[in-house]
Amino acid sequence: PFEHQAAELEAKGQMGDANKAYMKAAMYYGIAKFPVIDHPAKQAAYKKDVENYLKGARSQDPPMERVTISYEGKEIIGYLRKPKGATRPPVVITTGGVDVYKEERGTNDILGIGAASFSMDMPGGGECPQWNTPDAEKLYIATIEYLLSRADLDGKRMGFMGRSYAGYWASKMAYVESKRLKACINGGGPVHVTWQKPWLTGLLNETGYFWSILDSMIYSNHVKDYDELVKTAPAMSLQEQGWLEKPNAPMLAVNGAKDPWISPAEIPLLLETGDPKMARIIADGAHVGRGSKQTQRVNRASMEWMRAMLMA
Repeated sequence: PFEHQAAELEAKGQMGDANKAYMKAAMYYGIAKFPVIDHPAKQAAYKKDVENYLKGARSQDPPMERVTISYEGKEIIGYLRKPKGATRPPVVITTGGVDVYKEERGTNDILGIGAASFSMDMPGGGECPQWNTPDAEKLYIATIEYLLSRADLDGKRMGFMGRSYAGYWASKMAYVESKRLKACINGGGPVHVTWQKPWLTGLLNETGYFWSILDSMIYSNHVKDYDELVKTAPAMSLQEQGWLEKPNAPMLAVNGAKDPWISPAEIPLLLETGDPKMARIIADGAHVGRGSKQTQRVNRASMEWMRAMLMA
């Protein structure tokens, strides 16, 4: 009904109200595709989600630019927004998680620190042309190269935020692009322990995700079933890939100590290896601090840390 209402309002020239209705329609289509688009019906719902979101986004202030980047014969699609009145602002790539696509993720927190936001789907999610494989950093390298090429952005002041499952990529890119990235925030992502069989076995009995979170991991990692996930997931480990002792860009890792989906042991492992890093473990928080009164404060502090790193 919201999509039809939006079309009627648009026909009457009431664009503000029309775009609000399109955004409402996009939200409901986003719920229909949850958690991942592993079924034709969910894929159809996501297509409508994107269609309605792009119509509704016409009212965003500051405006949103849909960007396409050539990538291995396909396209990386991202949404760029720049803070009002800024000339060549720094830019933050924001990505993830496995079940939250770029249409569902707000970026006002990034704009609020005076940085442009480039929102993109993580590997294995949304419109991303790349599955979540051990070499998928090439997706983000291509994105960094593109952002560096834009005269309206200060690509030499670039940050990276990976949320939830995509927090993995924030940590990995801190190593891969230790010289070109100025700050990386891993918000509740895997590093090593989560990819191992004991943790994955434990997830077989986890019931807090409505569906099995393993189904989302199986889809994102482009494997056929749990057994193949267990066999292939260890190759994702940053420890096994040899990154943890290498130099890294400034990194902040945040998660809840009671996370049932991503091992809380990941942050201590980051802190015990390689260069010094910053971290905040929310003692009474679940995944990315959910359920804790401290989480909003931690999120604000994380953005202030990002601001300080980019403006230094």
